[in-house]
Order: sequence, then structure tokens, then C-alpha cells
Amino acid sequence: MPNRDTPMGFRPAQGVGAKHFIVRFPVDSGNGTAVFVGDVMDLNAQGSVRPAAADAGVSAAGVCVGLYDSNGIPVGHPSSSVATKYLGASTAGYADVALALPGAIFIAQAQTGQTPASEDIAETTDHVAGAGDTTTARSRHELNFSDLGTGLQFRIIGLVADPDNSWAEHADVYVMFNESAFGVSAAASV
Repeated sequence: MPNRDTPMGFRPAQGVGAKHFIVRFPVDSGNGTAVFVGDVMDLNAQGSVRPAAADAGVSAAGVCVGLYDSNGIPVGHPSSSVATKYLGASTAGYADVALALPGAIFIAQAQTGQTPASEDIAETTDHVAGAGDTTTARSRHELNFSDLGTGLQFRIIGLVADPDNSWAEHADVYVMFNESAFGVSAAASV
């Protein structure tokens, strides 16, 4: 059975040894891109964050895991000034970010049209920054397997163990940030 094509952005991995430190950052109204849970986030001016462009490099802060309006109320809540469950472009608010710290493991889906394999474990790659899904309010950021060994943003750890997941198109894989603003520096693939 083929893997499902359900991009949900990046998400913290759960389980033994999972280390995730979450920090709330402001999102500046000057940000011209909508923010979705699962987006890889970039450090921006004056301590704020924004969705990262593909191959964000060492400015990557981590992964968005929660969104709030400018009063700190969860987006989409009846009392929130933001009716959607995502933060629209040019809208000020806050994002909870699971930091890209050494040892923090995340899950991401391989981009459509690419076929990861077990030989890709320990390779490096970048992400693809697709526009979020306004219906599900989830990110569509995915792993870019076309730049294995040359893209340095993430290191592939392994396949997510799930009966409906295999080394094939749309595989869910474990990754760690290989480049980030918080102490992870790029290194070539092994």
C-alpha cells in the first residue's frame, strides 16, 4: 500500500529520549507570510519569528507548535481577534516554537515525487516551504530529498515505524536540525 500524501509540516517526535524545549516568540505584523502549526520557523528582526524559506540555514529557530493572537489567546478561539486557526499574513501574534536544539528529533514527510530509501539515513537535506493548508490549518513544509548530501538544514535519522509507512514516496521520517540558530552547525553528509 502506498504512503498517504498528507503533508502536516514538521512535528516534534514523541517517545523515549524526546527532548523539546518550547519558547513563545512574537510574530511581527510585517511578516508577509501566513504562519501554520508545523512550519519551520526562522529568526527575524527584533527577536520575532516567521516561516522559514527553503534552506533557511543557520537562522532556523525550530518548528511552530502553537499560535496565538496579539493578546496571547489561541487563534481560532471564540475570544481571539484571529478567527482562523492559523496566523494570516501581516498579522501580529505569537508562535510557540519547539527549538532546533541538538538532540531534538522531529518528524517530516518526503516531498511528492521523491522516493527516500534506507540508504538515505544520516544524509543531510533541506526543506521545501510550501504554503499552508487553510482548511486544516496545518503546514505543508516537507523534506526535499532532491538535494541529499548538498542541502544541510536537516539530517535524516530513520523511518517512522508505522504499518502504513514505508521507504517510498511520501515517507514520514525522523530528522534533526543540522543547521540552526541554537548551537547546531552544518556538517557534510557521512
